[in-house]
Amino acid sequence: MLLELVSLLIVVLTALALYFAARKTRYTAIDYTVLGLVGVVFGVVFVPWWTAYYVVKAVGGPVVARLLTYGLWFMAAPMAAVLIRKPLSAFLGETIAALIESLIPTAGGLTNLVYGFAQGLASEVAYAAGAYRSYGIVTSSLAGGLAAFPAVALDAVLFGDIYPWHYMVWIVLGAFVSGLIYGAIAYLVGRVVRP
Repeated sequence: MLLELVSLLIVVLTALALYFAARKTRYTAIDYTVLGLVGVVFGVVFVPWWTAYYVVKAVGGPVVARLLTYGLWFMAAPMAAVLIRKPLSAFLGETIAALIESLIPTAGGLTNLVYGFAQGLASEVAYAAGAYRSYGIVTSSLAGGLAAFPAVALDAVLFGDIYPWHYMVWIVLGAFVSGLIYGAIAYLVGRVVRP
């Protein structure tokens, strides 16, 4: 029940963010279409990625699994930001992708929406820190990397995925580096789509 209420709150807050973003930054119909496409594409890609994550985790352990796979779950934010280049595009891209993933039955269920909301906010910080003037590879990499912190924190809080502190440092570092790499990949793909 609590998860459903949190999910409903996230949907309402996201709708409000869309509304205020449209009023303040003048999102166009094309921008909304791009957000929808990024959300759907990544939401669908996220679903089979669960299998890749669990296979890598079984073979290499939690640090290797986060290093090799977590960054893909952070890509929607920098991809949306690179394509749209407006405030809140990173947040909305990640949240919409997580909503789509939540609607498709996966191991995470509705918690995917909570993750996407938190990861989207963290990614948005990278662009906000540069006053929304920089959408380059460094900022996109940082946007991917910053999403690691709420992801690992939510793993611990929602799923009890907690290890001794020295091991947790490696888990956070693995997720952060993964986010940096996949954020850079999102930038490069985005530059191909929107030169």
